[in-house]
Amino acid sequence: MVNKFRELAEDIPGGTWLDDLARASAMAAHAKFERTSRSPLLRVSVLGSSQQDAYTFSDIGRALQDATAKIGRIIRDPQSEITYVQPADREKAPLIQRGQAGNTLFFGFPEPEPADALIHDGIETLSERAVKELCDFLPANGSDDGALDAVLLQRDTVRNAVSDIVAAVTKNAGIGMQLTTTAGEDVARSMTTEQARVLRGSLRESREEVGYETVSGRLDGVRTRRRIFYLERESGGTVQGAVAPDLLDEIKLNLDRPVTARLRVVRTTTIDGRRGRPVYELLEITPETSLF
Repeated sequence: MVNKFRELAEDIPGGTWLDDLARASAMAAHAKFERTSRSPLLRVSVLGSSQQDAYTFSDIGRALQDATAKIGRIIRDPQSEITYVQPADREKAPLIQRGQAGNTLFFGFPEPEPADALIHDGIETLSERAVKELCDFLPANGSDDGALDAVLLQRDTVRNAVSDIVAAVTKNAGIGMQLTTTAGEDVARSMTTEQARVLRGSLRESREEVGYETVSGRLDGVRTRRRIFYLERESGGTVQGAVAPDLLDEIKLNLDRPVTARLRVVRTTTIDGRRGRPVYELLEITPETSLF
């Protein structure tokens, strides 16, 4: 069968709302005139033992939902980066469990909203598109080492989404995924526990980001033996961190007084986008002069 409208949709470049509308129109025509629409379906098989418990399926289902929500977020807002999924993100890109047979879970997708497409028939939802893009970043099989390397080159949100699946597979068992799309395409992906372990080690490698900050506030205290300072910001909140020994006497002279502090800020970030708490080091303090 000739699929002229589908080919037209695939040839439309760009990601503006006009491009999306043109693709939606072409896919709507494809669904109406060139084929009978089918409901998209995601099959997720848990590999290994046939005696998997409910916690295994729960972990894998939640990981897939969170990963889908994160990919859906950057589809909606390509400029954003997220490493923690919000309830609103899950609501906009939900996976709907249709059933379970043995070690296989079946997930469907919500019906398109009227604002998403000109007609409902044959139009992919945000959830489906997010799962399809997620599949692009996962291995095709157990020997697809290139896919593992490619994950490390993706943007923060993609690495973090894949990390959700890596964590679930490492903890439980390997998975095989088969997505049947609205357009009739079949996409197969998998991840073994060995691949997940390799990726987990790579994604948990960390790097340090170093910056500097000038803060105005009041020196609230100091722990001399542990060399820790406490500074109340004028804007609210308290900063605490390390202080060099040669600043201890100066800090004591300015306790409970307004000062301007020069801080070194170190934050550790893992490759999958997880950020640690900032660590502060006091480099310099300047007493604020009073007019009275």
